[in-house]
Amino acid sequence: QAILAQRRKRQTPSARGKQTGGTLAMAAARYVQDDFGEGDEDRPVKVCVEAGRKCVRAIFQHAILSPEWMQLVESLRQLTRLVHLEGRMPANSKVLESAGRNKDSHGTLWDQDANENAIRILVEEAKVNLCLRMLKDFKAWQYNTEERDGTKEQAMRAYEFTSAQIEQKCKQFEECMGILLWRALTHVETLQLMDIPLLIDHCAMVLNHCQSCRTDRLEVSPNHQEVIVIRYVASLLKHAEALNNSELLARVRELRLFPLAVSHALLHAGSEYPEDLAMELCLGLASLYDNEDFNTDWITFFQGPSGVEEEQLSAFMSLKTEVVDPMLAQDPERKRTLRPLTDFFNAVSRKTGRR
Repeated sequence: QAILAQRRKRQTPSARGKQTGGTLAMAAARYVQDDFGEGDEDRPVKVCVEAGRKCVRAIFQHAILSPEWMQLVESLRQLTRLVHLEGRMPANSKVLESAGRNKDSHGTLWDQDANENAIRILVEEAKVNLCLRMLKDFKAWQYNTEERDGTKEQAMRAYEFTSAQIEQKCKQFEECMGILLWRALTHVETLQLMDIPLLIDHCAMVLNHCQSCRTDRLEVSPNHQEVIVIRYVASLLKHAEALNNSELLARVRELRLFPLAVSHALLHAGSEYPEDLAMELCLGLASLYDNEDFNTDWITFFQGPSGVEEEQLSAFMSLKTEVVDPMLAQDPERKRTLRPLTDFFNAVSRKTGRR
């Protein structure tokens, strides 16, 4: 002990610091290894989870174009990047072995093998409805030219933003919010926790704008609301029976969401839809006709204030010839998947004599 004490006295302070630092580093490394699991294979997932939770907890409603709103856009961009990163990760094979999991399904948002932790956290932190309200308010502001221009001028004077900066931030906000909501709404668990009337109101507002102001071309990217809103509609129709079915269908009928979606597809599916979007809408319409509450009363969804509107019936049958028939000719294996939709066309044809 005396020899050890003498050796310690002869050590310089820096040497003793290095020794202590090395010991602490080894201890820290051991705790990190325990946290992320042996082999470090879970590290990317856990890093994404931590980063995702931080971004989600930064989501709050702020005045559009305020400095706080601009900072929110950066959080949304980071969260969207995480969603894309997780989409490239390999499936989690351990989930398939979970006890009690329905092996005949793709799983829920919580026990699927796909990595969607950022979306899961968005749902768990109860931010999806907030994102929807913020996006709806943003589009209403954007469609109101006078209010939009006034807010932009005020922001340029008060915060010294340039017009280019404002346009870029608006584009980033809409695209990031659009993607996050789309990925969340593919899960019925998310829809079951959502303000469905608000979602339907938002979809109807965007589609009405497209019908009245953008009949030729949309002139936007696939992640802008004027395109991606069709994914929201498709998800609503697909999962209607797992939600408050009668209330949902009544709201869809009241706001004419069904004919609005059909009209949108006829005008833009051929030239401006992403490759999978027309199919996604058709799957939603097929699920709608499989919906018992809709199936027994479908004619009322073609009615206007003065009764059945012939123009809406014609538009729906045009969807068959212009969108569905070419799709099935290109890939005949889709016939089985879209059988309820082709049955719907046949039902309309029998009742109205249209082909």
